[in-house]
Amino acid sequence: MSTEQVTFQAQIEKLTAQLTGCERQILELQTANEELERTARVKDDLLATMGHELRTPLNAVLSLSRVLQEQLGQVLTERQQQSFQVISASGQHLLELINDTLDLSKLQAGKMMLRIEPVSVEKLCRTSLDIVRQQAEQKHLQLALTLDSQANTIQADPLRIKQVLVNLLSNAVKFTPDHGAMGIEVMSSVEQGQMTFTVWDTGIGIAAADLPRLFKPFMQIENDQQAHYAGAGLGLALSQRLARQHGGDLYVKSTLGAGSRFTLELPWQISDAPHVAERPAAAPSISAGNRHRLILLAEDNEANIFAISEYLDLYGIPVVVARTGPDALEIARTEHPGLVLMDINLPRLDGLEVIRRIRSMEGYADLPIAVITALSDDNERVRAAGADHYLGKPIDLDKLDHMLDQYFAKQ
Repeated sequence: MSTEQVTFQAQIEKLTAQLTGCERQILELQTANEELERTARVKDDLLATMGHELRTPLNAVLSLSRVLQEQLGQVLTERQQQSFQVISASGQHLLELINDTLDLSKLQAGKMMLRIEPVSVEKLCRTSLDIVRQQAEQKHLQLALTLDSQANTIQADPLRIKQVLVNLLSNAVKFTPDHGAMGIEVMSSVEQGQMTFTVWDTGIGIAAADLPRLFKPFMQIENDQQAHYAGAGLGLALSQRLARQHGGDLYVKSTLGAGSRFTLELPWQISDAPHVAERPAAAPSISAGNRHRLILLAEDNEANIFAISEYLDLYGIPVVVARTGPDALEIARTEHPGLVLMDINLPRLDGLEVIRRIRSMEGYADLPIAVITALSDDNERVRAAGADHYLGKPIDLDKLDHMLDQYFAKQ
């Protein structure tokens, strides 16, 4: 064998060894990637389970605290009233942390689906401002809304965009001293194909050195001015990811001691934004005056049964309880309730299947059914099963009040 052949053979062997090494590395990377995917799935399942397990007892805490506060009324001293307010505020803060953690996890896993539809810009902004209005008024803050004349509607997920605006407005209330001002400015640009929602305030502002860390999860700015403000550092990270999932972005301009301007930028075309009239909510086919004044509560958690029953007792509305799916079906058939509050995770037959079977029964097509669940991503399944309302856990008691007024008013 010639010298050239020996050299060539050596090069081939070297390349073969390198390829073998590359194949081994690729296999190791594939194995590591599969392990990461498995770990991510386990994390998502764990978070979903934790969310459910945390929301369920939290529902009882918040519901019973409100029941006690309303039952005791004027008997409570000012200090006792403050204690109830602390319980409620702490519970709501815990709920926000749970929801933000689960939402952020779903976004990172690519599991959050947007429901894009035409959204009234003015209604969206006014609703968001109304949510923080009471907190703002307690600090004597001036609220303002400025709308571009062309900014009528936009194609977006109304729930998620409102979530972003409310988060930004809540921060504005939190970080603006008494007697300050805050608001929303909306501007549209056909040329740039975008609409911007700017939430501004005259608050304490943010130092330039802290701005790059602002949208990172679990990051909190540490300085003397902001040290006493509570938070987990999730809201802004979640808001920016929701903006980017819409094809837009969220950025900030701020000066320490002179306020902040958070701008939500969304894609927009004037041709996509015809004015859309709001559709009135469909009225129940059975009038409130003729509806059987009885609620079927399908729930297997004793603490929640007690809390919800106590709250409904304030309205003087009788409650019959079903602790399993088959029991809920039988009671619905025999008692003919005027409203059903249905938990999804019922023993022996899950709540969604109970709803489907109730809907298949003659004369039950118009029975109002509200699902109560601690799972944050059940809305689509709930509607598909035939439910009329969705009540997450902890139950929004103001929403429940509205429902009771709708179906049992003035009886």
